[in-house]
Amino acid sequence: MWKNYFIFIKLKPGRVVTQHFGVIDFSSDSIPLEILKTLYENDFPYLELTEKGRTELYGGVSKEETPPSIFKLKKKRS
Repeated sequence: MWKNYFIFIKLKPGRVVTQHFGVIDFSSDSIPLEILKTLYENDFPYLELTEKGRTELYGGVSKEETPPSIFKLKKKRS
């Protein structure tokens, strides 16, 4: 269950159109963690890590403390 690792914030849980994965229904309990990790690492504004997510997915290190090599950097359009 992804809700142990992430909190959906700023919107009511429901369908949201994402740039990378299309429509995701955040009211569902069956969203794969890899999709949510990718969204979080790409600064998706509606996901926040829980304490359990921080420890189990990232070894207890917050996103601000993590070296940039772990998180993909956004490419600027030329």
